[in-house]
Amino acid sequence: MDILVDSRQMKQCDKNTIEYFGVPSLVLMERAALGVVEEIEEFIQCIGGVGHQQREGYDKGQQVLVVCGFGNNGGDGLVVGRLLWQKGFSVTIVMPPEGRMSKETKMQREILGKYGIPIVSQIPDQKYDVVVDALFGIGLARDLEGIHRELIVKMNEMPGYKVAVDIPSGLHADTGAVMGVAFQADLTITFAYAKIGLLLFPGAEYAGRIAVKDIGIDGHSFLGEQPACFHLTQKDLKKVPSRKAYSNKGSYGKVLVAAGQKNMAGAAFFTGKAAYHTGAGMVKVMTEEENRIILQQLLPEAILETWTETEITKKLKDSFAWASVIAAGPGIGTDESAECAIQCILEQSGLPVILDADGLNIAAKHLDWLKKAKTSIIITPHLGEMARLVKMDIKMVQEQFLQVAKNFSKEYNVICVLKDAHTVTALPDGRIWMNTSGNHGMATAGSGDVLTGILAGLVAQGMEPQEAAPMGVFLHGLAGDIQAAQKGAYGLTAQDILEGIPKVLRDVG
Repeated sequence: MDILVDSRQMKQCDKNTIEYFGVPSLVLMERAALGVVEEIEEFIQCIGGVGHQQREGYDKGQQVLVVCGFGNNGGDGLVVGRLLWQKGFSVTIVMPPEGRMSKETKMQREILGKYGIPIVSQIPDQKYDVVVDALFGIGLARDLEGIHRELIVKMNEMPGYKVAVDIPSGLHADTGAVMGVAFQADLTITFAYAKIGLLLFPGAEYAGRIAVKDIGIDGHSFLGEQPACFHLTQKDLKKVPSRKAYSNKGSYGKVLVAAGQKNMAGAAFFTGKAAYHTGAGMVKVMTEEENRIILQQLLPEAILETWTETEITKKLKDSFAWASVIAAGPGIGTDESAECAIQCILEQSGLPVILDADGLNIAAKHLDWLKKAKTSIIITPHLGEMARLVKMDIKMVQEQFLQVAKNFSKEYNVICVLKDAHTVTALPDGRIWMNTSGNHGMATAGSGDVLTGILAGLVAQGMEPQEAAPMGVFLHGLAGDIQAAQKGAYGLTAQDILEGIPKVLRDVG
C-alpha cells in the first residue's frame, strides 16, 4: 500500500524534513534532479524499450530542452540541466525574463553561471529529443496566462519525449483539473509520494507514465499526521484470504445474489460467477422465474431460487440465515417488487451488503434506508448513479470526484466505491483509496456486475468490508489488465474480465 498526498500534505512533509529534521532544501533539490536525470538517461539509452513509447525517427540523440520557472520546481529544473550538461548532453535551459525567484532557485542559477552554462529567455527554434517541463510545481492554484501559457503551448507542439518534473505545469495537484492549459507529459517524475491530481482525470491524461522517486522524504516527515489517501500495489495481494488445505465449501463463505429481472439473467450470472472465481464457497442466486433455464445453463454451480412479485420478501428473509454476504441490485429492476427486496435487504438482513446498479437507483429515492441499515454497506455507483444519489449533475460529480465520494460515505456511513477510469473507494472514517489498475477496455457492459461479485466473494471469505472494497477494485482492474495484455483492450468483454480473475489469484494463498 502506497501513500498519495495532496499539495498541503506534500508541502508540510517538505517543510518538516527541512525544518524539523534539518535536511537542507538544496539536498532535496539535488536528489530530485538526480531522479529526473536517471529517467532521462534510461530513456535515451533504451528508446523503444520496455516502459517507454517507441517514437518514429528517434535515434541516440542527446538534445535536451529544460524550461524552468522561478519557484523550487524551476530550481529542480536548473539542477537537471546542470547535471545533464556535466554528463555531456547538449542542453538548452530556458527561463522567462522576469519573475521573483525562490532562494534555492536563485542559488541554483548562480551555480549555473559559475559553470558558464547559458540560460536563455525564449525557446529556440530547433528540435529536441527530450523536453523537460519545470515551470510550475504543486503550488499552482490559478489559470496560466501570458508567457507561461505560451511556453506550455509551444512545448506541447514540439516533437520529443515530454518529461514533467513533479507534476505537469498547469495541473491542479489536488483535483487533476487543467488550469487553462497544461503540459502534456509522456512521463511525470514525482517526488516522495504521487500526488492525487496525477491520478484523477483529466490530470491522469496529462501525466503519462508516473515514476515516484525517493528524495529523502518518508513517513517520518508526516510528524504524526496520519495519511488519508492510498493506493494498492501488487504486494498487497498477499492480503487476499488464503486457502487452507483442510477446508470445505463452507469454509469460504456463502454469497446471496439478488439480481436479474426478466431478460437480465446476465447480470446475475456475472455477479455469481465472479464471486466463485474470487474464492467464495457457495453462491445462491435469487432471481425471477424467467431466468431459471438460462442461469442453470450458465451457472450450474450455483443454488438457484426464483421468485414472483408476491413472495420476494419472504424468500429473501428465509435466505438471510444461510448467507454470509448479499450482492444486491444488478439487473433487478426498479419496480415495486424490486424496491421491496432492496428495503428488506438493507433494513432486515443484518448482513454485509454490496449494493449496485438498480439497487442504487432504488436507494437514490429512499436514502433513509441507508441510514436505517444496521450493517456494513458497500455501494458501487458509476458517475450517473452517483449523480442521482447526491442530486447533482454528472459534470459536478466529475469535478468534485473525491469530495463527493468522501462526503456521501461519511453522511450515510457506507463504503463508497465511485467508479470511473480511476475508481475511488471512500470510507466513513475519511480514508480514501485510489485505484491504479484497469484499462479503457473495461468500459463494457457487465463489468460492474463482475466487480460486485468480486467484492462479495472477498467479504464472504471473511475479509472486512473496508479492506475488501479497495482490494476488490484492484483485483477487478488487474483481471482486466491481464486480459487486455493478451487480447487487446478493444472488444474486451465482461466474460474476459471474469476469466482474468483466476489468473490474478493463481499465485495468491
